[in-house]
Amino acid sequence: MSPAEVAQIIAIAAAAIAAGAVALLIIVFRRMQQLQHDQKLILGPKGVSSDIIAYVGGLSGRIDRLRDDVETLSLEARDHEVRIDGCVSRIGMVRFDAYHDLGGRQSTAIGLLNAKDDGIVVTTVVSRDFSRMYVKVIKEGRSDVPLAPEEEEALEQARARGNAPFTLRPRPAPADKEAVEEAAATPLVDSVDEERLSLERENRRRRRQGLPPLDVLPAHDDLGWPDLDSGRSYEELEPLEPLEPLQADEGYSMQPAVGGNGARESNPTRRRDEEPDPFDEL
Repeated sequence: MSPAEVAQIIAIAAAAIAAGAVALLIIVFRRMQQLQHDQKLILGPKGVSSDIIAYVGGLSGRIDRLRDDVETLSLEARDHEVRIDGCVSRIGMVRFDAYHDLGGRQSTAIGLLNAKDDGIVVTTVVSRDFSRMYVKVIKEGRSDVPLAPEEEEALEQARARGNAPFTLRPRPAPADKEAVEEAAATPLVDSVDEERLSLERENRRRRRQGLPPLDVLPAHDDLGWPDLDSGRSYEELEPLEPLEPLQADEGYSMQPAVGGNGARESNPTRRRDEEPDPFDEL
């Protein structure tokens, strides 16, 4: 083998080694860039040259402070829950006719309760001549004085239609958590029969007036006025019958008359062709 061939082989080997070194250098450089990127994610952009052990110690202190803040927020949340339990969160209202001579269900009974079943019942009784208001205290679901049926119904509506109480309860277990989520996803069904309740209120009113009970609510009330809760518009109501015009010869004439003591009296005199007035016999 000539010296030229040996030199050529050495040159090829040197070029291959150089190419391998360049490839290895590129791989190492890319790896260093990846490590620097990961270090920035952990230590932050300003902590590239800081010590990893000191940084971990700082993280431990931050976690302790966060734990204290979470405990403080948990205690404050429980305090707010206790306060919310005392706020009015359940409302029920019943409209009814307190007296026979007035319709439209202008009398009302309003029940205001909180999550602890404490509150008041405000009842307004409306008549043609007066209007009265009564307030009764409710403590743990019981009143200090007897309640009227409409007031009891208002409290039942408040308990049924109110929000769930904000009471302190333990964290649910995994098995109970599924049941809680399933119950929360189930929509609430309002089972209140408004027609039945209206019929009961009407029968109570009729019983107070000494009238016989009804089996079905009438379309009009006893005074002939249309039911405002029937959902009908004014155009659908039956028109009233027109009044007959008063004739000219049906009028009354006032002529002075002299009484027994000589005083002049004013008595209505009718025409001869008129019918006798039934009110003269009263």
